[in-house]
Amino acid sequence: MKQTYMQVQLSFMSERMQNTEYNENRGCFEVYCDRFLEAQKNILSPSTYAGYQKLKKYISEEFKSKNIHNIDQIDIQKEINRFSVGHSPKYVRNFHSFISAVLSMFRPSLHISTALPQKKKYIHTLPTTEGVKMILEASKGSPYHIAFQLAVLGMRRSEICAATINDLHGNILTINKARVYDEDNNLIVRDNTKTVESTREIYLPDELVAEIEQAGSIYDYTPQTLTRALHKYQDKLGLERFRLHDFRGYYVSYSHSLGIPDEYIIKSGGWRSDFCMKNTYRDVLQEKTEEMQRKVVDSLFG
Repeated sequence: MKQTYMQVQLSFMSERMQNTEYNENRGCFEVYCDRFLEAQKNILSPSTYAGYQKLKKYISEEFKSKNIHNIDQIDIQKEINRFSVGHSPKYVRNFHSFISAVLSMFRPSLHISTALPQKKKYIHTLPTTEGVKMILEASKGSPYHIAFQLAVLGMRRSEICAATINDLHGNILTINKARVYDEDNNLIVRDNTKTVESTREIYLPDELVAEIEQAGSIYDYTPQTLTRALHKYQDKLGLERFRLHDFRGYYVSYSHSLGIPDEYIIKSGGWRSDFCMKNTYRDVLQEKTEEMQRKVVDSLFG
């Protein structure tokens, strides 16, 4: 039977609507990855955005080509199982979080309950007071001495690398920005800190203020250079290696040993809450608790 022109057009439009190439609402997962990243570009931190861009590259071609409206829990689980080979549990969870974020935005009704590899608990290496003093003494006169002191006072590496002498007013240092990597792996200074609570002011001792004023700056090198310098001093001094970030754990522990209330430690270190601080440094606090308990026992029964 001969079709009319209108019937031909309707048939063509129907085929076009069913073709994912023409219908964005029925597009492949990769299309929605790009839409998600574009929507989040000015919301996510540069480092988080760069991390998502990198994670996207690890998604298999098979998964990226799947119609987003046909993806189910089995598809997600198979993709996670594939990625789990050769990657740490933490990175697998980050990978899953990215996929879940895309699906949550465009498939909000999809219930995701993926089995993930068990977390490997990071055991904080708590710097000792003796070790801290050794590092500070050995680094005197170096470009890292100021930075190490600020780390001991609870500052993050990104905050130290972004701080300038213009942020110093008397003994008060204002922390309101962070030096991070963008999606192109270039170092940039972000005009905000990790969290709203991280924007804060801390008190610096006179000696450190004088050192900063004499140097005319706080730290002029890359974040990686600072980390490498720390490990160099640790190796030279025969100290067990720990991260620069572990100085924050030391700050928490030492502050607690002085009897400083949690609310002041939280404010000084820029944590969101008491839970965030204690959840991050639970092992550190437990170690200090045991040390205090031993002092009581030694005093009572010594």
